[in-house]
Amino acid sequence: MSIVTTFKVSLSLPKKKAVYQINRIKTKDYLLYILLMHFVMALPNGIQMASEFIAKGDIDKTFLLVCTLYPLLVILTGITSISVLATTGLLIRTIAKRKLVYQLLWKMAMYACTYPVLLYTTINLFYKTNTIIHLTLVMLFSYIFTKMILAYPKKKR
Repeated sequence: MSIVTTFKVSLSLPKKKAVYQINRIKTKDYLLYILLMHFVMALPNGIQMASEFIAKGDIDKTFLLVCTLYPLLVILTGITSISVLATTGLLIRTIAKRKLVYQLLWKMAMYACTYPVLLYTTINLFYKTNTIIHLTLVMLFSYIFTKMILAYPKKKR
């Protein structure tokens, strides 16, 4: 699957067919997808930081911060957040008695973030985000992620 196909699959979540297609996505494709999503999420703040530094005349510091440190910080924070969300998936999996492993829950958490990340980026470009927007996006993620987990069959006794 290519990155475009991967994006289409993530947009069709939480449909059952799309949930099962996640398992077939190659590791290199979903790692590239992760980097792309983090780039999209960091774009509004990166543009704002760059314009502020350029306005002050600190172009040499701008290059270092915007081109290296900021993306690395965003990626580190993003991967840590996805790991925490996947850990929450372990709790949902246990309560729902589904047969899922952490690796698949991690992938599912990543793809369930697609809509919230795209909405956050769009909103952040035009408006200042607030707690209500963040809570709405968390609820959207929770809904998609829970539906994805429930698409898998229950454990057999």
